[in-house]
Amino acid sequence: MKVNFMEGNQANQLVNKFVISLPEGRIIGYATDINVEVSGDEYYFILKIKALENVSRGEFHSGMFSSEKKIKIKPSEIVNVGPDVIILGGGRVPPLREIERLGQVVEEYNALVKELEEKEKHIKRLKEEKEKLERELEELKRKIRRLEVLEDDFDHLKEQLIKQEGQLEMAREYIKLLEGVRHDIDSIKANVETLLSGYLEDIVRKIVNEELNARGLKKTTI
Repeated sequence: MKVNFMEGNQANQLVNKFVISLPEGRIIGYATDINVEVSGDEYYFILKIKALENVSRGEFHSGMFSSEKKIKIKPSEIVNVGPDVIILGGGRVPPLREIERLGQVVEEYNALVKELEEKEKHIKRLKEEKEKLERELEELKRKIRRLEVLEDDFDHLKEQLIKQEGQLEMAREYIKLLEGVRHDIDSIKANVETLLSGYLEDIVRKIVNEELNARGLKKTTI
């Protein structure tokens, strides 16, 4: 069944306009009339088109429309209808709202990419800071190990000093003992010398007296 739309306002929206195919990337022609064909639950637009031929860049003239033809399209194939143009997508171009939404998605994607780049830069800075802290930590660990070695050496040296101090104290006590013994020896020596001196003096006196007595001389006091 065909219905004539020329008498309605809706028909005026699809006639006297250029028809452009986005998938083909070309101007199909100029729509001069339209009918509607209903088949079951679906309906189609039958556009009478003056085919556009012999197109020269920047020039439009009557000779460009040399023949007429009809095209059958579904309403879903119409992407947009403007004051001068009907844009067809052939079922392969999404509706305009989806295209606009796609633009929003692209903007959101670009924003996310930018945010991701910023986060990656921040992560890179954190990694560099982490590596720096790890290097500083390793250096501190090396210093701690050196200090532990020095501490062990210090403990060993301390033990040696304590041992040497003990030995030194023993040496001091021994020296004191030797000094005491020396004092005793000096005292004994002095006593012996005194005794020897007195003993020798008595012997000499005795010998002299005996000699004097033997000669009948008076005893001499030495």
